[in-house]
Amino acid sequence: MLLQLPTLPGKTMREVLVIGGTGAQGLPVVKALSSSKQFSVRILTRDAKSARAQEIVKLPNVSVVEGRQDSQEDLHRAFKGVYGAWVNTDGFTLGEKNELFYGCRAYEIARYHRVQHYIYACADFALKHAKWDENYHWGHNDAKGRVAEYILAQGQDGMKSSVLTTGPYMNMLWDGMFVPTQQPDGIFVWANPAKSGKIPLIALEDIGHYSLWLLNNPEKSAGLDLKVATDEVSFADIAAVFTEVTGKKGVHRFVPLEEYLPMAEPFPNAPANFAAGPNAIKDEATMSWRRNFSAWWRYWGEGLAERRDMALLDRIHPGRIKSLGAWMRLVHYDGQPRNVLKGVEDLKRAAALVQQQQPSG
Repeated sequence: MLLQLPTLPGKTMREVLVIGGTGAQGLPVVKALSSSKQFSVRILTRDAKSARAQEIVKLPNVSVVEGRQDSQEDLHRAFKGVYGAWVNTDGFTLGEKNELFYGCRAYEIARYHRVQHYIYACADFALKHAKWDENYHWGHNDAKGRVAEYILAQGQDGMKSSVLTTGPYMNMLWDGMFVPTQQPDGIFVWANPAKSGKIPLIALEDIGHYSLWLLNNPEKSAGLDLKVATDEVSFADIAAVFTEVTGKKGVHRFVPLEEYLPMAEPFPNAPANFAAGPNAIKDEATMSWRRNFSAWWRYWGEGLAERRDMALLDRIHPGRIKSLGAWMRLVHYDGQPRNVLKGVEDLKRAAALVQQQQPSG
């Protein structure tokens, strides 16, 4: 099913397929492409009637096609006839094995349909950066890292390809695992297992600009893995910047993993891809939520991520948000939670359904 608003008369625009366009990272990409007046956008979504899909299709030159990331038939329909693609697979729904397979298949299907420029939204290849130490292996990032290396290894003949690598979103200070808790005395506390490592946080507000640059500069972006960040900060830094910007006291309290995980786990024995609901395929490779996020916190909290080339990012996007403090001032950050990540209600519903099917006792 395809829902589309008409293109303005006399305008010839190159169409870009966006997979993951209703997600937190994909939304600013769709908005940037739509407002550029250079590209029209086709979004692959599981539910064209969802609130996010219905809202985003109101943007100029944006259409949605209903289908799944884990359906080769749907991928063929989605890629057919487009100039370019921006692809962010949903590993927390697909799981590590499916994200690896469908990440590679999406690229191959794009080649079949003669897509001219393919951008893969990636995340730091944690296991590789940790010198293959299994204590730092978690499914979502490592599956993406493998797919990115596969894509770039195919070269640039026939289809240009670029990788956009992001770390955790700065906007997760509103939603997800980076939200502080305000104590009765007014102090905002970030209580988590992060140590003193610097984390490359990226403000979602700048993702669209970087994606447009990749599309508009193939002579520079072909074969490039563009690793982006707004600022590289520890949680002690986050608390200190928060205090400086808001005047409200912020502190970071280190909590050992064994104490933190039972408090944060969606439900006992949750799988990492519980977002897929009770019908998710499970086998020996299915990672538990606890194992996944143990590695997640070790990697980011110990500062193992590759450092970003801030000088390169300044050249690509001179007007980028350049620090955590600048972002907090821009968005009037006050430490209070706000919905950012896609489908918080869907995640809660999926967690409840999966928990109902767990063996009792």
